[in-house]
Amino acid sequence: MKKRSFSAAIALLMLGALLLALTGCGIGRSLRIDTAAASRDDVTVTLKKARAIRRNVPPRYEYSFSGTIENNSDEGVMKVIYTFSLYDKDGNEFRSFGDTYDGVDEAIPPHGKVEFSLKGVKWGAQSVPASVSIGIGSVQTETELPPAAIPQPGEPLYLVLGDANLADIRENPPVELAFHVDQGGYGRTATFEKGAELDRAVELLCAIKIGAETGEWVTDNYNWIRLSWEDGSETYISLNLRNLELNIHSSPRMFTLEHLNEFWVYAEEYLKED
Repeated sequence: MKKRSFSAAIALLMLGALLLALTGCGIGRSLRIDTAAASRDDVTVTLKKARAIRRNVPPRYEYSFSGTIENNSDEGVMKVIYTFSLYDKDGNEFRSFGDTYDGVDEAIPPHGKVEFSLKGVKWGAQSVPASVSIGIGSVQTETELPPAAIPQPGEPLYLVLGDANLADIRENPPVELAFHVDQGGYGRTATFEKGAELDRAVELLCAIKIGAETGEWVTDNYNWIRLSWEDGSETYISLNLRNLELNIHSSPRMFTLEHLNEFWVYAEEYLKED
């Protein structure tokens, strides 16, 4: 029995070595965290886990970091640039880089906290990582942002969302337009990919204009329009029932839409269950 168990263990070891050779993946190591937290301008970034994995083909290390960003101030934080410094076993720094929390339109709320997870950045295997420290490069709050552009009645929808591809839609139309209706969890989507049907959908979309701001808010009725562009990027237009839903500096705003009905009636004929 003992001999059989020993043979099985050897077989497992050989299998592990074979998989290691085939995948080029070495053993992961936890990095010592020299500076667990960094604070600046009422923001604290805390590094909780740091790990490096040796890849053999080609020889390199890849990391996996995770932690939290905490806003200790009385206003929303829109952007935090935080930095990592990597050291070898002798304490010599051999690599540093940064990452960014960019809220775009979703601030870290006052006295709130978000998690971050960062992985995949590579560096040469000639420097063996032993430890890491974290720092903060800069912090941007809501009040430091430029004045918000509020859509005005009569403005074309495609020009007010701050999307360069959408603003150029007449010169460079999308390669696909999808219209999704979700009413109480019952989802249907119409997809226009080419030809006259796509051209007509784009034409009707361009005719939609901003109406008055409204406080109307409907639950379980979340619809959207998605445009896919030649460069592979996508633009989403969110609709709550039939109103435009926007987050402006992290505050939700709703606007009625003129001429949406013409687009809706046309696209509705092509809806199919998801």
